Amino acid sequence: MKSYLLPNTTENVLSLDELSSDPVSGALLRFVTFANYAILIGAISFVGVILNLFNIAVFFKQGFKDTINIPFLGLAVADVCGLISLIWMSICYNPLMVGALPAFSFIDIQHVTAGWPHVCFTRISGWLTAFITFERYLCIAVPLKVKRILTRKRTIIAVVFIFLIVIVSVVPVYVAIYIAPRLEEDGALVFGIKYIPDGANLENFSIYFSTFLQLSSFAFVIICTSGLVYKLNKKSKWRQATSSAGQNEAVSNRDKKVVKMVISMAVVFIVSFTPVVIHMVAMLSKHDYMVGGRYQNLFLLCGTFVFNLEAINCSASLCIYLKMSSQFKAVFLSLFGFKDGNKTKIQRHQSMKLPSSGETL
Repeated sequence: MKSYLLPNTTENVLSLDELSSDPVSGALLRFVTFANYAILIGAISFVGVILNLFNIAVFFKQGFKDTINIPFLGLAVADVCGLISLIWMSICYNPLMVGALPAFSFIDIQHVTAGWPHVCFTRISGWLTAFITFERYLCIAVPLKVKRILTRKRTIIAVVFIFLIVIVSVVPVYVAIYIAPRLEEDGALVFGIKYIPDGANLENFSIYFSTFLQLSSFAFVIICTSGLVYKLNKKSKWRQATSSAGQNEAVSNRDKKVVKMVISMAVVFIVSFTPVVIHMVAMLSKHDYMVGGRYQNLFLLCGTFVFNLEAINCSASLCIYLKMSSQFKAVFLSLFGFKDGNKTKIQRHQSMKLPSSGETL
């Protein structure tokens, strides 16, 4: 049984011109692969790592009195790790690297040193996003009970559990695959990946489980975000009917900030991962849409854009936090020596208490 994930040898890519039914030519595939993997992914990921390091610094500065900062910190850490793996993937696809060390098959090597680590941390990011939307939903649905339900200890356990379950799910890959010298058709000795007997089945287990994690987190984010928006709108209408005009405006503004924050995070996640989900479903439902299948070129070409979208999703969080959270923005500006209008405005924000579990950051 063969592995259904990414190509592991250059030969697979170069021989695809023979598949006349594939709408994507080998030449187009090689050009797009170079543009996306060697250039765009590396550039986006490098910027994303820097932005997420800013996030980590701000969350540590804010502290963890409010439990919501714990999954946000976990999300930033997972995004950094996922983006670093993409930077290494970009280097492996760079012709300068490939040409300098011809004894190594970097396409093979990145499969286990970049591709799978990225898949792992992307799934962690997906479930942490799902956890955050669930926590926000509880803050609106049961505001008086949420602190008893999601204590600091339980939140830490949940975040650690997400990391562990996803990491364990990719362990079979590293049991099934190892890097060793192999003899190519032209007689050259090249270091690349090899499978243990029945190793492809082990890798396919991780592929299917990883796909399940991605699809389920995607659905969970949509459900929780939809429920949150519904609850916010419902409570906002109730408050407008029972409060004074001045209170109405304050409550409405606060609710709108929470809604904008959640919707912004959800929209970026959903937009980024909708093509990913379609790509996965197509791979599982149509056996010709995979490596070695009739539409292998198309599969590989779409895969290059999938990684770009995932890199963008991992890199967008700082912009959302700065735009939607005045407290996060104030800590960020003061921590890194920026100015925002005048110094007293920053000091005023710094003196404010940290946000509660139901507020934005």
